[in-house]
Amino acid sequence: MKNTSKELGNNNKDVFLEDSESTHSTKTQLSFAFGYFVRSFLFTVFTERVFAFYENEIKLDPILILIAFVFYTIWNMFNDPLIGYISDKPNRFWNRWGRRFPWIVAMGLPYCFLIILVFAPPNISASAQPWIIFTWLIFTACLYDTMFSGWMTNYYALFPDKYRSEKDRRRIAGIGSPIGLIATALAILIPPIFIEYGDKISYLYAMIILSIISFIFFLVSLPGSREEESLITHAQEFRKQKEKQVSFFRALSQAFKYKNFLAYLIAYLAFHSLITIALGSIPYIVPFILGEEADKEIFLSAGLLIGQLIGVPIWFLFMKKNGNRKLFLYGLFGAVISLIPMIFMFEIIGMVICIILLGFILSSIYLGNQLVFSDCIDEIVITSEKREEGVFLGIRTFIVRLSIIVQAVTFALTSVFTGFDPDLGTSNTDFALLGLRIQYAVIPLFIMLVGGICFWKLYDLTPEKVRKNKSKLNELGL
Repeated sequence: MKNTSKELGNNNKDVFLEDSESTHSTKTQLSFAFGYFVRSFLFTVFTERVFAFYENEIKLDPILILIAFVFYTIWNMFNDPLIGYISDKPNRFWNRWGRRFPWIVAMGLPYCFLIILVFAPPNISASAQPWIIFTWLIFTACLYDTMFSGWMTNYYALFPDKYRSEKDRRRIAGIGSPIGLIATALAILIPPIFIEYGDKISYLYAMIILSIISFIFFLVSLPGSREEESLITHAQEFRKQKEKQVSFFRALSQAFKYKNFLAYLIAYLAFHSLITIALGSIPYIVPFILGEEADKEIFLSAGLLIGQLIGVPIWFLFMKKNGNRKLFLYGLFGAVISLIPMIFMFEIIGMVICIILLGFILSSIYLGNQLVFSDCIDEIVITSEKREEGVFLGIRTFIVRLSIIVQAVTFALTSVFTGFDPDLGTSNTDFALLGLRIQYAVIPLFIMLVGGICFWKLYDLTPEKVRKNKSKLNELGL
């Protein structure tokens, strides 16, 4: 296999340039970076709104919502890595369109619109016919997520394959991170413009608008997601070798044997658990903790955006000097510290200040996420001498979904054990309101602490090791 790899690399030298060289135009890099918007926009809407919508507006029992998310997670346990595995299998579309682009188009298009169905349950009473609503939630969430998995797995799998040099990767991360952060903030800012608490139809209107916005950015991202002829030729050569692909379950088990990749997954799960819990808690913080109307959510999302935009250029300079590992570590432990004051905030101004600080810290992880993942993939490719990013992207996508079940468990247990009742508003007991504070600050704090410690102890891809790995990749022609 090693000789084959070198031979293929020699036939496609234009793909494998030195680290300091830029292999793609700024226009192509910018187009690809807009995929960060597609990835963050509707994902944020889903994680922030779904649980609160079905509990507060549809009045579905939170335990049933939790069970629905358990089914959803079980589906993703196999759906995400399986899509990655299937997309790595050679097929006839590789010859003309490449390895990833057909999946990106076929799955990304419906993904932009299927979230509308999630927020359009049958107009019946959840108390009278809860199982119909319950079934609708499971079906639409899994359908929406399947499209998201297919798109995101192949979009991100393309990144370390198409953009090989560190200069390209950092430039795309530097452009894409603020785009993704703006998408996250807009996903929080825009819905309150259309949504009114107690009006289910207003959510549907909001989702239609958001889907159209997502579709526009999806179209913009397509040129940067195309695979050039050299990559297509490279994929064709591997296909001609007719090398047998390892079985799905073997590929899955092998993925967890890579120490650095495992450390990254733990940290990534902690980060996304914080994001899903924090964003999902905004519809609880504003009406029940702060006693404000839905339009005040804008202040929290604006604070998040301000903190993130301030943070990106600062962390970018830090990353260039200190590398991706330290960037991730500072973000993980910094988030732990920034969550502490949120526990004690009762007024909207203080909460906004805390959100600005949290946004500033989290922008380091947004910026370094794809870079750390790519470093892990480079190491795995060297060890296996194969480019099968799809399986690893599928596993990472599943980790994102696992964070949603962490959110669902947190929210459901808060309601059950504290007696929280959305119909009581600010008249909930002090114990119930304390439960909300534990929900959105204390639990994410401990999750991030565990994630930070695991990453610190296990992950050893220093800048020097990353440079050596890139040199080995060039030698192997991979």
